[in-house]
Amino acid sequence: MRISSNPLVRATLVVAWLASATLAMPQVVDRDDPPLSPPPPPKPIATADQVDMSQPNNAISPPPPPPLQEQKPPVPITVRLFPSAPGVKTCRGAAFVDMALPLNASTEPIYTSKDGQCYNLPGTAQCGVFMGNKADGCEAKLFRGERCTSFSNVAVFQNEVRPVGGFFASMSIKCGVVPVEPKPLSLGGLGGKMQKPVQGKGKRARRAIVSAVGDND
Repeated sequence: MRISSNPLVRATLVVAWLASATLAMPQVVDRDDPPLSPPPPPKPIATADQVDMSQPNNAISPPPPPPLQEQKPPVPITVRLFPSAPGVKTCRGAAFVDMALPLNASTEPIYTSKDGQCYNLPGTAQCGVFMGNKADGCEAKLFRGERCTSFSNVAVFQNEVRPVGGFFASMSIKCGVVPVEPKPLSLGGLGGKMQKPVQGKGKRARRAIVSAVGDND
């Protein structure tokens, strides 16, 4: 292609060629300083609800709590009396008295009075089973005579079968009795006087006995 001899046209062509050459040249940069790029957005700060508070897999987990002891249901407050003598574990024969007290007997005035409630029996009993809970605090005083006269024995209501023997024609039942826990045995001044025997004295005594026997021989 022949370039026109017109100065204006030649000047225009030169400017266009320089512009195209400039755009085609690669941009020179320093290899130690990479081109600037916008900084990454900051990471959000996790709140306490978002943080995983679980322990790592290699951590020792605390032992599980011990199982709660199962509470036994309350035992009905009952009295069973037999005309025959008691056996090894329970009373023999058939019961001729089978009565049940209310569950709130420990708060009933009829059973919490000073002398309790007296009952005359239809016959003479020789054995009885008195069932109840320790919290009820029930006991039965047994009498040989009617109308709760001539005291014979006392039976404490328990949550297990324990036969009580005797001869009784009436009984007085009282509940709400606070059990008296026995105090620990106190030695008092005797504890300070108790001393261990001295081993040397025992050996000397045995030697004296042996020598005395040898002299007699």
